[in-house]
Amino acid sequence: MFKPKTMRMRCTAITVLAGLVMFGAATIAGAQTDWLALCSKCVNPTIFSKSGIGTARAVAEARITRAEVQGWCANWQPDDKNCVKDQLAAEDLNKVYRATADCTAGRITPIDGKTYTLAGIWDNRDIGAGRSKWRDAAGKMVGRDNASGGLGISQQWEVLCPTSGKGAKAASAQPGHAQASRAAGAARQAAQSLPAAEFAVGQIVQARYGREWIRARVIQVRQVDGPRGPEISYDVSLENGKRGVVPARMLRAP
Repeated sequence: MFKPKTMRMRCTAITVLAGLVMFGAATIAGAQTDWLALCSKCVNPTIFSKSGIGTARAVAEARITRAEVQGWCANWQPDDKNCVKDQLAAEDLNKVYRATADCTAGRITPIDGKTYTLAGIWDNRDIGAGRSKWRDAAGKMVGRDNASGGLGISQQWEVLCPTSGKGAKAASAQPGHAQASRAAGAARQAAQSLPAAEFAVGQIVQARYGREWIRARVIQVRQVDGPRGPEISYDVSLENGKRGVVPARMLRAP
């Protein structure tokens, strides 16, 4: 569904090098969010405009930034001196990625421009447990695998409708929206079952890097699929120039 460019055919669920733990990236509902999931193998665009969040007219717009490209290169190709130049040449930094949703009716039009209907939440038998699942215009379920991109839609829904359950009652009064209402409520409950974030965006912390603790800044708070289900992790930028997503146990106050 979301197809990467040639220069972006590597996973962008950011990983910290030399001893930091790798996780798949997805934003937690209710936490500060500033990106949209373009695809699992792409540099994700940073949000620069949001409006109507949690309503029937939720909108988010994003662009790929130089900072995101630099972070991707520092993490995945730290020895490639031409990485940033090549990636910037491959990306359109002026392109606007737009996602919209009707949070009350359980409908979303993500950045691929197609419209999907909320169809419940995923079970715990695979990646994406407890995340929202979606049907396309033909009624076909969108898979949660990387190629299908279902979890990318889930991430954008969490950005646009972080408290989607609030609109469930209004939606349930409309014919055909009862299932979407229940699904929205279930997705909200799944997000609420996560522990509270221990660190905030912008906070200065120390991150475990091999055997050392390095000064770092929290860039984003994210929900990831951990070994025991959804959990909170932190996208951090290290003082030594590295960047990655780590669990709370690998961070501490300075």
